[in-house]
Amino acid sequence: MAGTGTGPGANPNSGGDTAGALTTALREALGDIDRATVIAGMFGIAGAGSAGRPAAVAAARRAWQAVGLRGSPAVVTDIAVAFAAGTNAPKGIVVFSGTGAGAAVISDGTIVQRADGYGWLVGDEGSAVWLGREAVRAALAAYDGRGSPTLLTESVPRALLGASVVDSARRRQPRHHRALAMAGAPGPGPGPAPDTVAAGASPLAHGTSARSRGTGTAVLIPDQAHPPDGGPLGRPPEHPPPPDPQFAQAIIKEVYGRPPAALGRLGPVVAAAAAAGDAVARRITEEAAEWLLRDVDAVRPALADPQAPVVMHGSVLRQGPVADAVRAGLRARFAADPRRAGDGAIGAAALALRRLGHPLPD
Repeated sequence: MAGTGTGPGANPNSGGDTAGALTTALREALGDIDRATVIAGMFGIAGAGSAGRPAAVAAARRAWQAVGLRGSPAVVTDIAVAFAAGTNAPKGIVVFSGTGAGAAVISDGTIVQRADGYGWLVGDEGSAVWLGREAVRAALAAYDGRGSPTLLTESVPRALLGASVVDSARRRQPRHHRALAMAGAPGPGPGPAPDTVAAGASPLAHGTSARSRGTGTAVLIPDQAHPPDGGPLGRPPEHPPPPDPQFAQAIIKEVYGRPPAALGRLGPVVAAAAAAGDAVARRITEEAAEWLLRDVDAVRPALADPQAPVVMHGSVLRQGPVADAVRAGLRARFAADPRRAGDGAIGAAALALRRLGHPLPD
């Protein structure tokens, strides 16, 4: 490996700048490498299916030329890259859940049939963004009395607004309210949200790996983008204070002030609450797994070889309650353990080598 690079979110359907993100990743990966030594490239880009392919190809070419490379890179959908990241077999099924979610039957780097993966607005059920949206909805419903009590009323504002903002708001509560909150008893509802809470700084202003689902993967031969993994958010408190409605408007401002993909940051928050036994969070994770397995059931008839591998890909399916449920469901359906995908950059590199006439053994 000669170099790696990372960039911000690249999925245009989630507010990303595809060309800019790929250019950033490519430039970092190349470093001071002689551009003349790069003989080929492969981009796995979210939204590079039939509907978004022209824009994806144009973005890849702009990035390629911006860093001084000759020729044009190959462009495939990131779904094909996700499958190749788990197996060198030419055919099989991939179920994915990261920024987006769905399942597909893959044959030689081409999607034969797919289910979902339609973007946050009309699909992607079971994705990290979907989990984040459901977490926010559950917290807001608990704040205004429509929903059940949940740990998410504490962990969601901490993740979106920052622990310091939440703790500062707690300290500004009336003293008797703070005492009741510390004791775990319901206290009187606070007044309108202070402006300082609504304007609180957010840790969501961050870049995401260029190899993750929804961002696109750029691989050079012999270079590849391989950013480090980010760590999950902390677990929610076992005994949070009562729901504080003053956070509702601050959360709304934060959610609508960021690209939709930013909601994916809450995926680990839901998983942590579910692992802590929160009934609302467990319902969300169970529904996510049901959606993903439904996707698999929808594409399975297009798989000619019942022995072909099944690959799990994406941040939601690495570990946690959704991953455990999907893995168990796949094992029951195929009588075999699914394969876990590695770095998407490895999958893109494998596809690039195959196109150059150097297929790898499975």
